[in-house]
Amino acid sequence: MRRLSSVSLVLAALVSFQSLSIAGTPIPFRLGNEWGFANSRGDIVIKPVYQYVDKFFNGYARVEAGGKYGLVNPKGGLVIPAEYQNVQDVFEGLAAIETDGRWGFADVSGRVVVNPVYDEVSRFSDGRAAVRKGNLWGYVDRLGRLAIPLSFSSALPFNHGLAGVFKGKKGGFIDRDGNESVSLVYDEIPLRYEDVFAEGLSAIEKGGFWGFVDPKGRVVIPTIFDFVYAFSEGRAGFKEGFRCGYIDRSGKIIVKPIYDGVYPFRDGIACVRNSALFGFIDKEGRPITKTVYEEAGFFSDGRARVALNGKFGYISTSGKIVIPLTYDGADDFHEGLAAVRKGGRWGFIDARGKTVVPFRYDSATMFDGGIALVRYRGRFGYVGSNGEEYWKDSDSSAHKKR
Repeated sequence: MRRLSSVSLVLAALVSFQSLSIAGTPIPFRLGNEWGFANSRGDIVIKPVYQYVDKFFNGYARVEAGGKYGLVNPKGGLVIPAEYQNVQDVFEGLAAIETDGRWGFADVSGRVVVNPVYDEVSRFSDGRAAVRKGNLWGYVDRLGRLAIPLSFSSALPFNHGLAGVFKGKKGGFIDRDGNESVSLVYDEIPLRYEDVFAEGLSAIEKGGFWGFVDPKGRVVIPTIFDFVYAFSEGRAGFKEGFRCGYIDRSGKIIVKPIYDGVYPFRDGIACVRNSALFGFIDKEGRPITKTVYEEAGFFSDGRARVALNGKFGYISTSGKIVIPLTYDGADDFHEGLAAVRKGGRWGFIDARGKTVVPFRYDSATMFDGGIALVRYRGRFGYVGSNGEEYWKDSDSSAHKKR
């Protein structure tokens, strides 16, 4: 569970899983040491009275006041009062709350739906949330009822109507009523939420070998591989000994195991690794580039980050270098912009390599929902895609475009 500390602020920005920002959503704004929210013009719409605020997510934002946490709506109303040890984001109308080291759930009117009696909880998905009391896990529903008894040694959030669970050392998948959809006979199942039945198939391991099952428990690809990765764009990476390749949804080997590492496909292209060098291939295994790069990222907005001789730039989907390798650091493109570093300062460029936010920041993260978290002179704040700065210190002006 995350807390709104300066450390989690950075981590949350780096690993942000979703953003549902829409036009008119208030933007976190810092006035000196206090946080509130402004509109896109920089006008304050929620007074800066908090120690820290998160971005709006699913219509609500987490705030910290006096070391306690709550949620506000876009008008600034505290829908969950700032009186909890911790409050998580809203999913399916409910937010996890922590009191005296125990967890429960409250709705967006502030009403406690699930009393804080659990040692650990997951977020709601498919109308269920995993909860742990002592060493056992079960699931509660949105009415606060224990819908699936505390009987599992571990339990994952629901995804596509199924959840991965373990009883002792054997795992499988259950439906929303607790019935076994995939029998609990496997030694390992995916632990990442997004890998559960990705593209309709889920990895399983039995007796040291991996394969795939469908949601009805049918083994679609036999457990014959040393390891497998989740499917992406109809391809899944696999290991044979220490070498890696790709299979299709029938289990047919499409790319022979000739690489030391393989990564998910995006836009029909995947990054591959041999020794410490990276390159790119298409879905049939044809090289887009040679494996010559010291670092490489995922394709996004038609660009992929690469590094050679300690310098970063970007290639196109044809493998051509389209933004020269002149930067000292770089991140992947997101929402049409990428954070790049020259010397000790970060800025942002567009897909043509044009600087759109100047190089003046100590650190920078990806754009998400039209804003990006940066650090300037040791303090955090948000910038807009045209360089607007959503903070005001004693030596700066609010919403100043650089």
